[in-house]
Amino acid sequence: MVLSPREELVRLQKKIYRANRAIIEQSVVVQEPDFDNYARRYRHAVAHFQRAVSHETMLKAVQRADIVYVGDYHTCPQSQRSFLRILKAIRPRQSRPLLLGLELFHRRHQPTVDAFLAGSLSEQSFLQTVGLRQHWVFDLWDHFRPIFDFARYHRIPILGIDAAARKASLMERDQQTGAWIATLAERYPAHQLFILIGDLHLAPQHLPLETEKVLKARHLERADLILYQNSEPIYWSLARRGREQRVGVVQIDRRTYCRMHTPPIICQQSYLNWLDHEEGAIDYADAKEQFLHLVQQMAHFLRIPLGQEMENITVYTCGDLSFLHELRRRRRFSPRELKTIRRHVLAAESYCLPQERMVYLANLSVNHAAEEASHYLKFLCSGPEHPRPLIDAFYANLLHEALGFFGSKLINHHRKCFHDADFFRRLAYFRRHGIPPGREGEFETAQLVVTYRRYERRGKPLQYKAIFQQSADRFFSVTHALGYMLGDRMFYGVMGRKIPRALVRRLFTEQWWFEGQAFEWVADLQERLRTVSIPARM
Repeated sequence: MVLSPREELVRLQKKIYRANRAIIEQSVVVQEPDFDNYARRYRHAVAHFQRAVSHETMLKAVQRADIVYVGDYHTCPQSQRSFLRILKAIRPRQSRPLLLGLELFHRRHQPTVDAFLAGSLSEQSFLQTVGLRQHWVFDLWDHFRPIFDFARYHRIPILGIDAAARKASLMERDQQTGAWIATLAERYPAHQLFILIGDLHLAPQHLPLETEKVLKARHLERADLILYQNSEPIYWSLARRGREQRVGVVQIDRRTYCRMHTPPIICQQSYLNWLDHEEGAIDYADAKEQFLHLVQQMAHFLRIPLGQEMENITVYTCGDLSFLHELRRRRRFSPRELKTIRRHVLAAESYCLPQERMVYLANLSVNHAAEEASHYLKFLCSGPEHPRPLIDAFYANLLHEALGFFGSKLINHHRKCFHDADFFRRLAYFRRHGIPPGREGEFETAQLVVTYRRYERRGKPLQYKAIFQQSADRFFSVTHALGYMLGDRMFYGVMGRKIPRALVRRLFTEQWWFEGQAFEWVADLQERLRTVSIPARM
């Protein structure tokens, strides 16, 4: 059966989605006995929808409600940005004053939140007092700061709604938080309450029901509305109908809607980035502008002038796999090359094809985007690559990887990579415990890197000929590892004035045309950077 381009893209998305889900499930260890039932009730609540509706229809329903529950996917910044967009859209048309309830804070910290909003407490003191990083495993403040800015500007109160004890179960948390929301609804009868809380809490039998119980016991009536974000089953249902890119809101039932603004694999990737300690993310809704901003930041640091030509590029994200379809349409790649690119995409690897003026970001982490921005800057400075003899290709690719990592360090100084000791430890682990299925490539790469570095320290890198004769996968994984190490040292070399910034600028503009030139650059850099130390890392 021949798949249409759209069908193939959806199939690829599903493969990535299933792979991500497996990793996430392995990473999550929940001790709570009833968690499966709790999650099942949520999945049932977002499994189906009645119809697609306009944003205007949703906003009118939001406007009528007294309590609006909005679901939050904590690690995905689009989730909090969506909440802010709703507030910005509803405030001008709403005659009632607004009140924001955030799961981010426990109610006991309310005086601190009030002081910060009033401007009598600094941000640093505020964060230290509420213990945000201790209370949450996620570092969420950058996602929430714009909500606080909006609330302060419009004089909208923000209240902490987490009312539970630390070791409370999910249902106990819903009961105690629901009682507190009911109290707020009673205390502020003229206000419209917007509650931002983790999506799982918003199944109708969870927090909304617990709030309703307390309100009824107090003989109070409040109309509520549940607004989920980015239901995975609904996304795949829309995809089966070819509507996932056109539908922004669906109505689940009379009191429940779901905003569909971010594909599932983007949400998943935000969590995986957090697992990998990736620092920050670019905006999915404006990926090209932020990508070009990263290019400009690097160029500014390196004193490289850029022209309008820079903007002639298309930035694809992992939510838009039409990247592969576009490559096929252009007919400039062989079936073998397309298969290789497809394999990289399925392995969640970012890809820069500067000659085609295309960048594919496998996820939205700043690290990934900055690395590809650095590759694009190299192309803008020195033009397209050309075929090289094997050894030259090895060292040229090593230099490209070094520049990619160096550029990403300019944006995120905390980014880390493996160095010699890390590869030694990995080899020791594999030799002690055996090589787990599927990790043979890691073992081979570590072995090749360690052996090559021994030859290099003896001044005989070119004599380790096996390093140049590997399969394509090992060739790239080894140059990737060695390039990252060199790029890390280059960064600290520039910061510590061991090498001048002008030298790195030359690397961006050089083409390494002549045989042996790329190797000479690597050897020269290694010698210059020999005394550079890498900061201790955890």
